[in-house]
Amino acid sequence: MLGLASCAQANPRGQLSSAQPAASPSLSSLINTTVHVTEPAVRGDRSQELPFPSAPPFDGSLLAACDARVLGSLVHSEPTANQWIVVLAPSITSTTATVQIATRGADNAWRCSLAPTTARLGRNGIRPLADRRSGDDTTPSGVFGLGVVNSPQGPISFFGNSSDPGARGAYRHIQPDDCYGAEPNTPGYGHWRSDATTCSGADELLHGVGAAYEHAVLIGANTEPNVSGDSAGEPALASAIFLHRFSYTTSGATKATSGCVSIAHQPLLIALRAIDPSLNPRFAIGTAEALTTR
Repeated sequence: MLGLASCAQANPRGQLSSAQPAASPSLSSLINTTVHVTEPAVRGDRSQELPFPSAPPFDGSLLAACDARVLGSLVHSEPTANQWIVVLAPSITSTTATVQIATRGADNAWRCSLAPTTARLGRNGIRPLADRRSGDDTTPSGVFGLGVVNSPQGPISFFGNSSDPGARGAYRHIQPDDCYGAEPNTPGYGHWRSDATTCSGADELLHGVGAAYEHAVLIGANTEPNVSGDSAGEPALASAIFLHRFSYTTSGATKATSGCVSIAHQPLLIALRAIDPSLNPRFAIGTAEALTTR
């Protein structure tokens, strides 16, 4: 995802979708297990480990709005992930998708934290991270953790041109010199720095993106500590892949991105307040077929 227009880029404004059928018995069998998770005693403290108790009979109504079939497959594939941010695309060429968030609670029951809401993808659809390159205008598909990048205030996953809306982790209010490196095969690629004078080419001067970056979450596609493309000869897989707010045309239509995932303002606030680093969250981006057969 490259350039200032990449995440500030061509369905109406996102709305929460109608409820989907409740989860199947197979999902119940996946969830009725004992899983350990690290939960904070206080915000930012991950030292207190609490076991999930055996779950009561699965209440499908708690998850009714989310896609239980896809979630069941994801839970089975990575049982230690206690939160899923699922980006479902109808096809690999789609520029429109849905975003939903499901979270496992302390009672071991999964709940829909964000019902499916309309999202925009790269203008050339989605592509597996290993196959894409910066500048190809695709959103990386696959399963990724919550990205972390070192900023002047320390490691962050949440940031924006507006004040912290209540994120569950460290949040950086973007400063005028904040730059996210996106120029392939340069030392700054995939890294945050505060130097507007060297923020050029494909690099993103975050303050200049404006409202589209009112709030953002870093998706862990080719992020620190192992960034491919910040040295000569390495494939530049992806840089600055965020979940952020829609960009709009002058007529009010939402725009596709150059690789990010964008949603409407209100769902973005819900996402910022729901995504919890202590729950080992995962982003799953792809078609339903791909995510249920991985």
